[in-house]
Amino acid sequence: MKRLLQISFDTLLTSALPIVMWIVLGIIVRPEVANVFSLTYPLLFVYVVFVNVFAIGPNITARRNKNRYVVFSNMIFGGIVAGLVTLFLVLNVDTYITLMNMESEVYHDFCIYGIVLIFYGFIVQMISQKLYYEGKNRRSNVINVFFNIVNFSLIIVLPNITDEKTAILMTMIIDAVVLIYFLKRNFKKTKIQLCLISNIKNTSFSILDNLGMSVFYGIGFWNTFSYGQKYIDAINFESLTTESQWDVLDSLSTTSKIDITKRKFSYRKSLKEAYKFLFVLFLTIIIMNVALYWYYKPDLGVLAILLAVQVVDMLIRPLVIFRWNYLQIEDNKAKHNAAFLGIRLVTILTSFIPTAYCTYIGQLLTVGLEYLYAKVKCRKVRLFKLKRGRLY
Repeated sequence: MKRLLQISFDTLLTSALPIVMWIVLGIIVRPEVANVFSLTYPLLFVYVVFVNVFAIGPNITARRNKNRYVVFSNMIFGGIVAGLVTLFLVLNVDTYITLMNMESEVYHDFCIYGIVLIFYGFIVQMISQKLYYEGKNRRSNVINVFFNIVNFSLIIVLPNITDEKTAILMTMIIDAVVLIYFLKRNFKKTKIQLCLISNIKNTSFSILDNLGMSVFYGIGFWNTFSYGQKYIDAINFESLTTESQWDVLDSLSTTSKIDITKRKFSYRKSLKEAYKFLFVLFLTIIIMNVALYWYYKPDLGVLAILLAVQVVDMLIRPLVIFRWNYLQIEDNKAKHNAAFLGIRLVTILTSFIPTAYCTYIGQLLTVGLEYLYAKVKCRKVRLFKLKRGRLY
């Protein structure tokens, strides 16, 4: 449980502080700024794909092949690829904002900042994933605390001292200097050994998942936002009060992948920890909704439906995570990837449903199909018999 809390602490900082940041910016700058979180939300999944290909995958490959050069090579290549994508998005930011049915003149500057911040988060993740697999969780905690507090302090204080553009530019420059320092401290000279095919094979489910989710939310939010401000406000509020919990819940995936890779995974213990963890996450969702409702005042009926979907999905998610991670690492077959891709395609189709709730319908359908498939494919695996509870 200690390791789970250490890793989830990093995730909490990476996720929660930016959310709090957008909330505070909405208060001290103007309310519309808080909506940048939902505006850039589909892009998060693109960068999580980069995390899987250039951070998580290389660490699994390096441990299995006993080749440390794989990790450092992918950190270089991943930084270049993600950097070029970030540059493209920044140069075409107004087009992106317009495509999302929002006003470019209102969101232009802070959308650029939001995109760059996501890129910086990817760099931090590359460093953190390396440290997780080396068992250096505390060092990762220090890096995440320092970077996120520096970023938070700068972007909250500077707009009160100077104009928005200058504040954003200064924050991005200082953040970059901090990241360069941490990269220098955690990087070694390397030979170019990318092993991209192996990296993708070790994380193919997550890659397909996040690519699908990027398209799904891109189309879905475009659809939903066309129904008016009531739904934009409710979805943004729900995202602000649950997204951190979703990100923290992903630490279950990180710890289980490490344990399965090291052949130390215990299903019974992991499941018990997962639902203790969920109880805490549900409490934080309740607290955040009660604390922030007075300010944002979203439509209560719409919000209740959105939150109900999140709770149901979270309750089922640990059962899905552990089984799919087992299939990914121990039984990685083409048919599993094809099934996962098929589920994602079905999910994307739901984003075209002519209703403001299209993404939430797709969310429930996704977790249901994922659970049923993984349950059937793992029905004979001794690991998932609670009376036994261990894989090896």
